[in-house]
Amino acid sequence: MVTMDSEALRQKLEQLTGKRAGIKQLGRQHSASLFGVGTEEQEQPVTHDGYLWVPLYENEGRITAVWVEMEGLTGLELQLVNYAARNYAIALKATGLKEEGEVEARQLSGWLNSQLEQEKNDAEIPDDMTLKGRLFGDMVPFLLVSENVHNPQLTYRSLMKLLRNYFENEILLIPLQEKEWLILARKELLTGGDDKEDEEESEDELLAQTSMGLHELIASEWVGVFHLAVAPAIIPVKGLTGSVALLRETIVLGRIFQVGEYIHLPWELHMERLINSIPDERRRQLLGQIGDYSSVLADKEMLLTLETFFEMDCNVSETAKKLYIHRNTLLYRLDKIKQETGADVRSFGDAAIVKLAMLLYKVTKRK
Repeated sequence: MVTMDSEALRQKLEQLTGKRAGIKQLGRQHSASLFGVGTEEQEQPVTHDGYLWVPLYENEGRITAVWVEMEGLTGLELQLVNYAARNYAIALKATGLKEEGEVEARQLSGWLNSQLEQEKNDAEIPDDMTLKGRLFGDMVPFLLVSENVHNPQLTYRSLMKLLRNYFENEILLIPLQEKEWLILARKELLTGGDDKEDEEESEDELLAQTSMGLHELIASEWVGVFHLAVAPAIIPVKGLTGSVALLRETIVLGRIFQVGEYIHLPWELHMERLINSIPDERRRQLLGQIGDYSSVLADKEMLLTLETFFEMDCNVSETAKKLYIHRNTLLYRLDKIKQETGADVRSFGDAAIVKLAMLLYKVTKRK
């Protein structure tokens, strides 16, 4: 059983030797020239330009290897490096992890989490990240978070298998934290490679639809609650950390302001982001200054009516249809809100105030 990932191996080798070490996935030509893919020598270590290279595993002609600077190392130390790396490679081969690229994904995960903890949201992925070569094209990032306390079936391999079936092509799966997964899908997979400007559906609509389909698939495969957020396409090598930070914030805002919903879109949460950034004491002051709407907002039916009314851009017919109620029933509820609060949400000014009060109420009530 593998007890550490490749990043841990790299760190151990640096500690052992006092020299720089790295993990790198080589291209097919480089793999063939350095290790001789397809030959018996493929699994043997080689020295090249002052570095010791030890192959860890091969995938479709590409070899992932660990390298260590050789300058100043004794023959015994080089043997120890080779011994440690080979033992790791043998254990890795026994698990089959290489098939899914989990080792490379966890290496990138470690770096991403480190950058996010330091709030370095614009950091560029360093050269020693094995997956860097696959992160230069436009990709769409999704963040999946599970609220399930116990769900042993949701493993890297099982989720990757499901995602490959859904996207039908190359995707990357990065396990960020326990029960938190970053999914990177090539942008053209969502659009079918058609970038026509006169496309009927906007990119936001396409991303929302893709998220709905993906969430439905995951929810049908595993029992439990899953939150899914998606952000506009990025070039991950430079924009990944900032995008992950945005997605994490989106999930947090969705849990606060969109209770009962599981797909959260950052471009639909601008006001929520602003409200959430206000200090709690100031939010309570504002809620008190705006007026007393508690009788309406504490009523689940009225709150749902208001949420749906705002979601449907204050359109009475569309709101009634969405709520499955008669138009007159909706008008009765809106009149009742006016009687209790003095605010007629059919007018823009009052609707804006009530929307603000509703968001403040949600976030302060949660404390």
